[in-house]
This record gives sequence, structure tokens and C-alpha cells, in this order.
Amino acid sequence: MRSLRSQMSGILIVATLFLLAGCGNSDSPSPEAKTTITGSVYAAPVAGATVVALNSNGTTTLAGPVITLSDGSYSLPIPTAALASDLIISATSGTFADEATSTDVTAGTLAAYVTGGSLTAGSAVYLDPSSTIVHGLVTCGSGTSVAGAMSMFGAAFGYTPDTSVAPQNPDSPLTDGSDAPRRLAGLRAAAFSRLAFDLGLTPGQQFDLIKAMAKDLSDGLADGLYIGAAIEVVPGINLPTDWKTRLGTALATMANVRLTDSYQITYMPGMGMMAPKTGKSKFQIRIVKRIDNTPATGLALKIKPLMHMVNGVNHSTPVDIVSESTTTPGTYDCTAYYLMASGMSMGFWDLKVDITDGTRTESAMFFPPVGMAMGTTTVRATLKGQASDLISSMTGTEKRSYYLFKDGLVTASTTTFNMFIAAKQSMMSYPAVSIGSVLSSPTGTVTSMTVDASTDGGSSWVAALDNSNGHWSVPGLTGLVSGTTGTIYVKMTVNGEDKTTDGNAVAGANGYATFVVTP
Repeated sequence: MRSLRSQMSGILIVATLFLLAGCGNSDSPSPEAKTTITGSVYAAPVAGATVVALNSNGTTTLAGPVITLSDGSYSLPIPTAALASDLIISATSGTFADEATSTDVTAGTLAAYVTGGSLTAGSAVYLDPSSTIVHGLVTCGSGTSVAGAMSMFGAAFGYTPDTSVAPQNPDSPLTDGSDAPRRLAGLRAAAFSRLAFDLGLTPGQQFDLIKAMAKDLSDGLADGLYIGAAIEVVPGINLPTDWKTRLGTALATMANVRLTDSYQITYMPGMGMMAPKTGKSKFQIRIVKRIDNTPATGLALKIKPLMHMVNGVNHSTPVDIVSESTTTPGTYDCTAYYLMASGMSMGFWDLKVDITDGTRTESAMFFPPVGMAMGTTTVRATLKGQASDLISSMTGTEKRSYYLFKDGLVTASTTTFNMFIAAKQSMMSYPAVSIGSVLSSPTGTVTSMTVDASTDGGSSWVAALDNSNGHWSVPGLTGLVSGTTGTIYVKMTVNGEDKTTDGNAVAGANGYATFVVTP
């Protein structure tokens, strides 16, 4: 008996080992490797949208569907092998609060065309109207490459879409302003909503408008036509031939009004709604209390422009003190002295406005386009400190720059030339320079400063008056004729040191700045 039991036990052990060995050598396939891509769907945030990854022809679903959350975000696992090829991330349906009408709307299709090899773990793809137009250009059947589509889009719209930037509500509370590119992307998306409204389309028909724009651009011309024929957005409404101009107006409409907890804040450009230019740019900020729609008076305002350059470097620019208008309650007069223009090849400016009422500060951000100064007259000249007037720079140290802006020119029997003078403290600081101004070491407090101007090449000089806070005026200039181009030469010393065009000791023409003016 004992022997039989031993034999049976051995058989069971062998059988068990056989079964275990069979499980270990199963031919079941291993799980497919996947890479998770994140992003969002944005007309405003689109909740409940269905997101998929498709092959480059849009005929095969490679991943998904997944559903966006209330903030429009999604997380999509895609087969890692598929990322080597071009693909399309596409979203359909879902709902969003239309920017122009504040109504809840069912979304159409938003998409992005993604170049093979550009996505890895941690990558994000954000879908919005701009990415959808580029997608439409690539997939329209004309053989347009992604680079070609980007170029066509940039020529028409003046900026290049970036699907790695997450659009954000431009009215969301401000912190340090580092999210400016996201706010701008959100504003640009809102402009399509506003244009649809302006054209008499329903909020949901903005997606038809986006398709029509892509079709228009696909023939190489942004003229509202496709190979000479009108493009129907929806039955009865064609794409206007001037839609580019109308979109710019729509963007300005959406971009120039911001809301904070307490205020509605309106950015009002200079005369004729013209964009600011390099040099002196005056504008106004109008503030209304949201609680009762009355003008908000007696506030303290600070304006903080910031340039976001395409090379990733940011810098500010000189500004004047903000003052409340003496004629229009709740309106504040502002002046920025822009060092450079914005544009697709340069970058963009944001303008942060801090509003303080007692101990409470609220902030809003605008995105003014800044153009090049037109004409042959000089809007700004630069003088530099010498070896004893250095500031820190990205590469070590540099000679401090002093920026002399033309602030006005008044001609009667003689001419008065007005200037605003600021110094570079750092990329983020350009304080006005007058007697008593405090600059960084080694200059420190400005205890002495002279500014002189000449119209005869330096044979005679007229002393400027210090009007405080960087404002200087040179009265009594002669030799200039109203309506005729002339030249004003300006020399300057700070704390006894001559400032020159090259930062070297005065040796002739480097000792003064030159302004070409027309009184």
C-alpha cells in the first residue's frame, strides 16, 4: 500500500510539473508597447470630445477612442511603433462654452497632423482651430507638406501654430505671466468664434468656417476663393474675400477686453485703433467696475510689457508713469517706449496691467501687436557707458545702454525737442534716467547729468532741461524748418562720464547720438 501511494504521489508531482511547464511556454502574444500622449481640445475647453489617433490618410484608427475631461484634456495611449510614421490626432463632438456668445455648443472636428518621429513619452498635442487648418492643408490632397502648410498658414495669419502649447483662458487669474504663450493661443482660438459671430454664423458653424479657410489657402491664395470660385461655408453664406482682415478685427475685439474679479478692463490703442510702433506709443486703459458698470477711478496702475522672442529670450521695455485721465473718469493714460517690433520672425509682446486699489491688486494681460516705425525720421538712438559703467549680461558683462527716445518736436519761432531717456538695468528693467534716478552699481544714484543738443553738427550746443522721470526737453533750437527734414545731435554725460555710441572715449562722431527729424 505504502509503495502504491508513493507511486501515485510521484505521478501527481510529474503531472503538476508538466502542467506548470506548459503554462510557462505558452505561445500567447506579449502586450503591445504603447506610448501615452496627452493634450487638450480647445475652441474653449471642449468636454466630452472623442479623441483618436489615425494614420496619415485618416483611414485607420491606431488608438482610442478616449473622452476629454471637463477642461478639454485627454490622455491617449498610442502603439509606440506607430509614432515613427505621420499620424493624425482628431477630436469630434463634445461641448464647449462659445467665446463670442457664452452659449454651450456641440463641437465639430478639431485635429492636428503630427510628423513621424516627433512624439515621444511625455509629448503633448493640443488641438485648436489653428492646428485644424494646418491639418486641412496637409490632407487636402494637394501634396502639401507640414512645413509647406505651416508656411502658408504663417503668411495668411501672421503666426505659426504650435501644437505643443496648451491654449488657456486669457481671463484666468494671473500669476507670474509665464503662461503668456498659452493665453495668446487661447485668444487666437477665440477669434474664430468671434469671426463666425460677425459673419452671421451660428457658434457651431465656426467649424465649417475653419474648413473653408483651409480650402481657401490650399490653392496658395488667401482670397476667399478656391481656384477662382467662391467657397460656401454653409448654404447661403460664402467665405468673404477679406476674411483675413475680418479675422484681425475679431482678434482685436476679443483681445482688447479682459475681465478680473472686480473689473472689466479695455485696452485702447492710439489714434484710429492703430497698432503701436517701435519708439513712443501712447494708449489708454479703461476700467469699469463689474458690480455696477461704473468707471473705476482713483486706482494705481502699472504697465509691464514683455517681449517673447522666437529664440526663447524675453525682455521688457521702458515705460512711463501711468496717470488717470483728467477728462474721462476711469480711463488711464499710458506710454510704452518699444525697443523692437513684434512679428512671426521676431516674437510677440504681452502687456500686463497691475491694478491696485488700497491693498488689493488684480492683473490682466493684453497682447498688442507692435509694428516697425514708418518713415525716415529717427524714433530712438542709443548711447553706451564706457568701461566703468558695466551691467551683467547673459555672457558676463556689457556696457550699459542708454536709450534716447524722441518724445515730441514742437516748432514755433524756434524748436523744442523732447526726449525720454531710459537705461538698461537688465533684460527686465529699463528705468527712466533723470537726476536722482538710482541705477545698478557701479553707477548708482545719478547725482549729475547733462544732456545737450545741436542742429549744426556740434558747433553750438543747447542745454536740455530735466523734467524728471526721464523726460528732457531742449528749447530754443534754431536751424530747423517746419516741413523740412533736419538733424539733431545729442550728447550726454552721467555722473561726469561721457556716453558714446560705441562705449569708447569720445573721439569725434561717437560722442553724440543722431536724430533725423521733420518738424
